[in-house]
Amino acid sequence: MAIADRHHAAVVQLCEWAEAGWLRWLDVALAQWCVRADPGCDRRLPYVVALLAALEGRGHACLPLQQIDLQLQAWLGDAAADPVAASPLTIGTRAQALVQWRRQLPDDAADWQAVLDSPLVQGYDPLAPDTCDTAADEEAPPLVVHWGGQGTTRQPVRLYLRRYHRYERTVATGLLQRVAPLAEAATAALPASRIAAVLDALFGGTPAAASQTSQTPNWQKVACALALRQRLAVITGGPGTGKTYTVARLLAAVLALAPKPHALRIQLAAPTGKAAARLSESLQQSLHALPPAITALDGVQAALAAIPAARTLHALLGAQQGTRRLRHDAANPLQVDWLVVDEASMVDLQMMAALLAALPPQAHLVLLGDKDQLDSVEAGAVLGDVCAQAEAGRYAPATAAYVAAATREQLPAHWQQADAPPPLAQATVMLRESRRFGGPIGALAAAVRQGDDAAMQGILRALAETPAAEREVFWKEGATLADARRIVSAGAADAGATAADGYAPLMALLARPPRWPGAGAADAAWLAAHDGWVQAVLAALARFRILCATRAGDWGVDGMNALVLQALRAQGVPVRASGWFAGRVVMVVRNDASLGVFNGDVGVALPSAQDRQRLRVYFPQPGAQAGASRSVSVSRLQHVETAFAMTVHKSQGSEFEHVLLCLPAQASPLLTRELLYTGLTRARRHFSYLAPEPGMWQQAMAQRTRRASGLAEQLALQPAAEVAERLR
Repeated sequence: MAIADRHHAAVVQLCEWAEAGWLRWLDVALAQWCVRADPGCDRRLPYVVALLAALEGRGHACLPLQQIDLQLQAWLGDAAADPVAASPLTIGTRAQALVQWRRQLPDDAADWQAVLDSPLVQGYDPLAPDTCDTAADEEAPPLVVHWGGQGTTRQPVRLYLRRYHRYERTVATGLLQRVAPLAEAATAALPASRIAAVLDALFGGTPAAASQTSQTPNWQKVACALALRQRLAVITGGPGTGKTYTVARLLAAVLALAPKPHALRIQLAAPTGKAAARLSESLQQSLHALPPAITALDGVQAALAAIPAARTLHALLGAQQGTRRLRHDAANPLQVDWLVVDEASMVDLQMMAALLAALPPQAHLVLLGDKDQLDSVEAGAVLGDVCAQAEAGRYAPATAAYVAAATREQLPAHWQQADAPPPLAQATVMLRESRRFGGPIGALAAAVRQGDDAAMQGILRALAETPAAEREVFWKEGATLADARRIVSAGAADAGATAADGYAPLMALLARPPRWPGAGAADAAWLAAHDGWVQAVLAALARFRILCATRAGDWGVDGMNALVLQALRAQGVPVRASGWFAGRVVMVVRNDASLGVFNGDVGVALPSAQDRQRLRVYFPQPGAQAGASRSVSVSRLQHVETAFAMTVHKSQGSEFEHVLLCLPAQASPLLTRELLYTGLTRARRHFSYLAPEPGMWQQAMAQRTRRASGLAEQLALQPAAEVAERLR
């Protein structure tokens, strides 16, 4: 179908902006489809549709119509930072583009109503959800507008692509349905006194008098109690606050309180293979430290040992190669009673909707994550929306009374809210005390999380007065690439600095592989030597990583990977600028269940033990046995990228002994407080920061990630009457 003349100018202009890199061609195609489907639509609708699609591509779930100017500025700022833009936006062209775009968009509520008066747009009232048709996507209008207000104040508030509107409703409904306290019969069978006895055994008893005077409850114990009260628990906290420790004790409590522990079906999952491996490894360590009083109970130890290793969410749901279809959904739900999902901040809106749809109604869901980390790569900010007010508590009096009975812990008044307490708050706990993350790294992370520049400057002054050999943090603005090379090759940019590993141990191992035995390649001694070398390489790799805010440029992933290749070449390692070579570190960027590799897995290409001319990528295999690994022929790995350096986003779910964080020379909307916090908290013992220009850290601290979403608002809606009554 041809495009009507009245829309020709709009389509031409959108195509010009796509050629300049400001829009994706996908955004333009959707706008073109809309004007073909409704030739009589308002001339501004194609601009609105293209902007909506572009925002979705940059992580937003919707277009907030009452904040259109802010969204335009943020979107054009993202486009300015996009390294693939054919005509990158300068300050001048960005301002010009802003003016051009603003001319094509509605000005007020009445204007928006006129633009959205189209058969392509369906209305939705959150207070009357049945007003939105539930027809299949291919039969329903492609756009959904949320209405707000009533009577004369009624106006359009947010515009969605239909599928993202469906995802958001699925997540909101799925979470709120699980917040309702368990039925009376279940709570009668599991009184608070029984829960208290088990939690006391797991955490140690709390003297009543001490609990009444303490202003800091044992939040780990509180989290376990709340998770036993309903079918949803959200546990958030920074590194070292004990999220995995807490969930280990929760699972032990669940089994200890169950009449048939062996019959409970428990599953563990995470967004990436790396995060799943870390969850399994950390949980096993925590389970081994459980008190004998619990593990000695009939069937508990065997049930704990039977918990399967964590899987990726894609594997759990049965993702099918090459399609969006999942084996498990509402029609074929998961066979699970308790599901624990770690690194929930990485779970995007679409995946969370799929997970909740596939979860049987009676199953318990436990979400673990750090609400202050970067949001998911794809659209949505689910954990951030869910935990938006976790710091304030906002527990209902009934919740506080239950916590007191089940934990002997008192929730101070400033964490309670008697008037209309949010339903989701009753299932959410923020762990506030880091037991591992102390010292200057922990102090810097706290300052960044709170946006406290004065505190950060105080920490940096104290670091400057610390002897170089004792510093855990190296900080340099006005840095050069020579500084980065020194950290990569020696672990520190300054002579006399603390002996933190860079890639020096890795480069030494790659430069001196074990001697090839020739005809004895099948000999057991050679195979053991080769395996020992592989494990040493993987261990050296796991100690250090370069993290970047951007991909392009000298200080981005591309530049830092090139810098490491130069360092390897200088050490005598034969490397190639592209393609495979022995020693290439790669990250898997697409799930491939047939190979057992998943998005986020990191490995090293090394000669095979059987044939040194054939390269295989060796991946660590946590949870199997000490030093275990698995390997895949390089010829079978199609979707990988070099990963001596990676973006901060890609590093989520990982930790390293030493992290080097590099920021670019130019200001960018990509530089945010959440990016700094995520990069900083990947470091366990040593953190190095390099930026070629001063002030980049402060600029990033002042800039927050703001994703457009209606999820927080939908979660704040009043619960059903019977749920509200139980919250009083």
